[in-house]
Amino acid sequence: MKRFWLISAALLVIGTVACLGCTKPQEDRGSAPDASQMDTTGGADIAVKDSVTTSVEDAIKKGLDHRKNGELDMAVEAFNKAIELDPKNAVAYKDRGITYGMQEEYDLEIEDYSKAIELDPKYKVAYFDRGVAYGRKGEFDEAIEDYTKAIEIDPKYKKAYSNRAYAYTMGGEYDKSIQDCNKAIELDANYARAYVNRGTAYGRKQELDLAIKDIEKAIELDPKLGVAYGNRGFIHFTQERYDLALEDYNKAISLDPSLGMAYHGIGMIYLQRGDKDIAANQLYSACGMGYKPSCDQLVELGEFKL
Repeated sequence: MKRFWLISAALLVIGTVACLGCTKPQEDRGSAPDASQMDTTGGADIAVKDSVTTSVEDAIKKGLDHRKNGELDMAVEAFNKAIELDPKNAVAYKDRGITYGMQEEYDLEIEDYSKAIELDPKYKVAYFDRGVAYGRKGEFDEAIEDYTKAIEIDPKYKKAYSNRAYAYTMGGEYDKSIQDCNKAIELDANYARAYVNRGTAYGRKQELDLAIKDIEKAIELDPKLGVAYGNRGFIHFTQERYDLALEDYNKAISLDPSLGMAYHGIGMIYLQRGDKDIAANQLYSACGMGYKPSCDQLVELGEFKL
């Protein structure tokens, strides 16, 4: 029986980072736009243009404030107002897209990024964020295309290299992933997420010593990066170091309560220990966050049918 659960756990590949296509992107959103990206294209009258620009910027700021406070519907309304005032404002579309993403309205999110790109074909952040959205939907080929475009616009865009690396890993192209992570680390030797993503690729290649070295480097650089502990927990699990795995999974959840893969890992440990009730509770938590391996495991346990 023990061997069966280990095989099941192995289906959960290292580095399923809270999870593109499940709960969270593997990277933060793009950076704030440059001041030049806030320019608008109002009418010919200078006074009118200045008035419109101020109103648009005020609406965007209001939307950002609402979003920061978790008032997502109000944020959308504010960005709608900005777009109404200036239908050619790429930043307003981009920021509304981010808000749609937070509401898990991924198709609307992608539509807004696409409009922002149509208005500003050099808008690297819009390409980056659309790549994140495609990744959330599990459309990694499209994500790679967008990250690649962002890199073409800015060859020093470390986040795009790191995110493209993750997308390559999800597509089984581990060497390309490692190459991209190397580039991101070359650009910023203290970029913790790049080490996590490289560790993920090494883990997929079963080069576990290199994987854990990278993940521990990420923890050293950013002790509050929950996904790094989750990935290290998975390595401990595969090597049957269950107490260490449990410690890492709990640490990951304390830092990021939305990390479905950590709840899944705890569930699998309790299955190993024969406590099906606790295991099922943990797996239900992960499944409720959209973490599919936990939903599949619950079906295997006969807890419910999909």
